[in-house]
Amino acid sequence: MSVAQISAEQLEALLAHVEELQAKLDALTREVKILREENALLKRGLFGRRSERLGAGQLGLFATDDTPAPELECEAHTSPRTAKSGAGHGRAPLPEHLPREVIELDLDEAHRDCTTCGKALRRIGEEVTERAGIVPAKLFVKRYVRPKYACPDGHCVRAAELPDSVIDGGKYEASVYAHVATAKYSDHLPLHRLQGIFKRYGIAIAKQSMWDMLVRVDELVAQPVLAQMRQELLNEHVLHADETPVTMRLEDGKGTKNGYAWGWRNLRRPGAPSRALIEFRTSRGRDGPKRFLEGWSGTLIADGYTGYDEVVRENGIVRAGCWAHARRKLKEALDAGSEAVAPLLGMVQELFAVERPLNERVRAGELEWDALLEERRCVRADKSQPLVEAIHAEALRLEGLRATLPKSKLGKAVCYLRNQRAALAAFLEDPRLPIHNNDAERDLRHLAVGRKNWLVFGSQRGGEVACRLYSLVLSCKQCGADPEAYIEDVLMRVATTPASEIASLTPWAWQAARA
Repeated sequence: MSVAQISAEQLEALLAHVEELQAKLDALTREVKILREENALLKRGLFGRRSERLGAGQLGLFATDDTPAPELECEAHTSPRTAKSGAGHGRAPLPEHLPREVIELDLDEAHRDCTTCGKALRRIGEEVTERAGIVPAKLFVKRYVRPKYACPDGHCVRAAELPDSVIDGGKYEASVYAHVATAKYSDHLPLHRLQGIFKRYGIAIAKQSMWDMLVRVDELVAQPVLAQMRQELLNEHVLHADETPVTMRLEDGKGTKNGYAWGWRNLRRPGAPSRALIEFRTSRGRDGPKRFLEGWSGTLIADGYTGYDEVVRENGIVRAGCWAHARRKLKEALDAGSEAVAPLLGMVQELFAVERPLNERVRAGELEWDALLEERRCVRADKSQPLVEAIHAEALRLEGLRATLPKSKLGKAVCYLRNQRAALAAFLEDPRLPIHNNDAERDLRHLAVGRKNWLVFGSQRGGEVACRLYSLVLSCKQCGADPEAYIEDVLMRVATTPASEIASLTPWAWQAARA
């Protein structure tokens, strides 16, 4: 059939068919591009480094005549930190607080005469060498012997009172309870490993017995202390929040589901205690933040998760965003092969570089809180404000390109910047705010490390107990307290401490009382 013989209806049908095929081809092309990005990220996850740090000049690899590479100053700030210069590596002295066992090695009598003239050698000093040793942990038994005294006429029998125990008629001292809790939630040892370790010490402690110990520590220490910690957290004007999934076994034992650990902490500032609290919820729904933040109004630093939106709206909370999340999404786009994102990522890196000198001065003790706020206000108005405007302008330009697919890593990254624009700009108005939520993420990373060892929570109650005890050991870590010593001491004091004085048993108050 020649072209002249094709009717108008047939030609229209052919054109429609061509358009349909072209639409399918475009859709398949977009799908292939997205799948290539995902494949590149999977390969990087398996074989590449996971750090988000960019080396000096890395962004310059993607520079063209139209997209200049970021300035050298930004690259220098994002390069790995070099070691401090010094005269030599040397050996750090052993800490003075460690107990010393003095062992004197003297010459025997046969070697105390000079081999040349035969005269007796005189002592002129001594050489001291220190080597660290370790005594492996061991169990011991406290045997309480109480002589009994009776009245000759049979009126009474008396004996000394037993010291308090964690439970009436308990078999183990508070130190064992504290050791089990610390080993599991600070050192991430599952109970079956602890069982093997105790067996090596010469005693069999069943996993169920250790779980009963953890429940007792939760009831006596974690629950009352965490209620006080939550109250103190809600007295803060700025809070961090984050959440992470944790696998949980169903009660019937026929499967698993995702539960969520919600992390809350106060703003880190010089001279103030860091308070960290983790709650377990069976879902990632909005009920988690609504229950915790009930009645609270302030500034909440979090990622772009919409589960916070309702409580933010109802309580009049100011939402502050996290530039580390934005940077991570841009870095994923770069790893997936989107070279056009390099200038935008460079500007975000420069935003962090602006903050870095001030943070280093705070760590060095050169800046107090009030001085830090004043300097932040000036620096952010002078440098950060123009950078943020340039970042959003570049993101808007990239989003408008035909090559930017909405479902691609680049499309999702620039969409995140657009949707979170107001939250990401909150730090410009409030100098108290950091530009990221890394402190909350770092807290949950402690739980994530443990998750690689114990894999799942055995039940909902197991998740609740675990998160409360994680809160205790994490708060001890934040304030420099030994969690084992803290739990052992508070276990024996909490029963005699009035409810009005529970604040003295929080990890930071306990540590401050011993400073």
